[in-house]
Amino acid sequence: MVIYLRGKPIVIRQWLAGDSRAKIAIDNNVGEGTVSSIVNNFKIELDNSEFDSARELALELKKQRVRLNDLALHFRLYNSFIKSGASENQVDSFIANVGTVEVPPEKIIELVNQLYRISKAESIPLDQAPEYVKQRLGEKQKIDRDTTS
Repeated sequence: MVIYLRGKPIVIRQWLAGDSRAKIAIDNNVGEGTVSSIVNNFKIELDNSEFDSARELALELKKQRVRLNDLALHFRLYNSFIKSGASENQVDSFIANVGTVEVPPEKIIELVNQLYRISKAESIPLDQAPEYVKQRLGEKQKIDRDTTS
């Protein structure tokens, strides 16, 4: 329990900096559930206009040199995610996964947009695109085997 209480400011600082829950848990030697609890309590405190939490958020924004203009952009993106139906955990997972591949994040965004355009052009529902590609790869392998036999 002492780790939880001592690590709370660090956990919040890392979470506000955009670190994944898994990284925060490892860095602070706590479980991901503990990280989630600390973050959820912090959000509740912000919702209840808890002065210390609001001050902590403002200080972290200042340390990271986040301007109000930046904050407005982030707020817009947040609303876009909420409207899409994605949960916070799904968004966090996506961001964490993007950070672990060797493709620059801006390229990943372009690749996702290309996938959307292909899906639309080929009249394939986007959620069925992975299965479609898998089927086509299977057909290609069969053709390759038939031509080499």
